Amino acid sequence: MLAYSLFAVATLHALLISMVDAGCTRTRRGRPLDAAAPHARGARLRLTAAAFGVLTLTLLVGVAYSESLLGKALRFDHKTLFVVLSWLTFGALLVGRWLYGWRGRTALRWTLTGS
Repeated sequence: MLAYSLFAVATLHALLISMVDAGCTRTRRGRPLDAAAPHARGARLRLTAAAFGVLTLTLLVGVAYSESLLGKALRFDHKTLFVVLSWLTFGALLVGRWLYGWRGRTALRWTLTGS
């Protein structure tokens, strides 16, 4: 619950920044998305990284618990599928930010897709 709450806050933040950006581009074209609110540049990254860490820990604990209780590491059901897809998407976002410098609209799209 904590991981998805943090992801929800990161998504809400991304949507609010995109709304600010839309308002700013009416008056000044070509301004990057994060430039609309420079004080909030790293907030979405920190929220996403914290949520990814919590989700990773939850996934590892869930695998260990499932292994000891059911004798299987993971059951294949819709919950497991969506947790793994979310983990992969947000992991790709963090790696893309680190390796390729994804910011602005690209990071916004990955955040919304992961959510």
